[in-house]
Amino acid sequence: MSSVDLSCAIDEIAAFHLAFTDQPGYWEDYRGGGAASAEAKRFEFREGWQTVYPRTVEAVLLRVKLADGTIGWGEANTPIGPEVTALIGARLLLPMVRGRAFADPAALWDFLYDAQRGRGYAAGYYLDALAALDIAVWDALGLRAGLPVAALLCETPREEMPAYLSGLRQATLDERIATMLHWADSGIQGIKIFLDGDLDAGVEELAALQRAAGDRIDQWMVDTLWMCRGDTGRLAKQHFGELGARFLECPLQPEDLAGHRQLRAAPGAPIALGEHFRTHYQTEAWFEQPLALDVYQPDVGRTGLSDGLRQVAAAANVGIPSTPHMGNGLAVFQAASLHFAAACDGEYLQEYQAGLAQRAALVSETAWRYAAGGFRLPDRPGLGVVVDTEAVARYTVQSEGN
Repeated sequence: MSSVDLSCAIDEIAAFHLAFTDQPGYWEDYRGGGAASAEAKRFEFREGWQTVYPRTVEAVLLRVKLADGTIGWGEANTPIGPEVTALIGARLLLPMVRGRAFADPAALWDFLYDAQRGRGYAAGYYLDALAALDIAVWDALGLRAGLPVAALLCETPREEMPAYLSGLRQATLDERIATMLHWADSGIQGIKIFLDGDLDAGVEELAALQRAAGDRIDQWMVDTLWMCRGDTGRLAKQHFGELGARFLECPLQPEDLAGHRQLRAAPGAPIALGEHFRTHYQTEAWFEQPLALDVYQPDVGRTGLSDGLRQVAAAANVGIPSTPHMGNGLAVFQAASLHFAAACDGEYLQEYQAGLAQRAALVSETAWRYAAGGFRLPDRPGLGVVVDTEAVARYTVQSEGN
């Protein structure tokens, strides 16, 4: 909003690596994995997936103090090694920005990106820390202006954001069906399921869920977590398209631009992806003809709000709708994702991580309340999250900075 002062200067940055070791595991009891209690081993690899996951929920929170004294909180999507993001935020970003004034958060983002771009720091933990800082600054600016962050991101943010549940994580199909029906009773409009490399089992799973749901669930999404190999991507697109999937998420390896372009041209479910991108520099080729995706899923815990807006605008320019990815994060990250969703077109349902929202309540209070199948934009200034610093201290493994 042009009438709001978005200038900023940073005085302090403090970052906190949190670990919820006394709570249910990251995947709860996903598919009978038995991760309901913390184990000595910090990480795990699930059968059929290439990506490492934490056994317990870990997160990084970043607190920024502007030169005018306003405090804001940010959070990156860094489930593995959040202490690295914390260290970068407090030890590297602060010395570079302290004493400098910026016209707006985008100028701050550009400055810090330029500071390391020639050294190849175009993704990874450096950009995660930059995303957390960017979110924290937007939170502070919203608080300073007395406005929700969404009102700073666009002139007319959406008031309502219908949601879909991200994952049915119970051990058995019967339990997953029971959970699905419980959420259907709450008004949820969509369900996303996560699959491994067993395509036949995935097709059977979705068909079974659809039979059990009847007309109670409107939309179905399928995430294969980059695990389609050979001709499996084409078959997955075809089969899930025949089952009416709203989109097929992350079918191929994230670097495979040519493969995604070829797959998008095949018949079947639309292709959705985007959570692995950090910057608009990375997305440029993916938005060129021939297009490589149908639905863009930026993750503000990696892009920040400032560059996320650029990416969404670039996608819209070529006719690609956007719906924010909501991955691993607590209330600050989830609130930032929802404010960002309020600035997107709303063609697709918004992802919701219900299990992680429960962890978030341990260290914060949020104005974002799930009800009747989605979220309504709150009128609380900033992100709408009040962080309990004493609770943060209880779950902090390591802190950095002031």
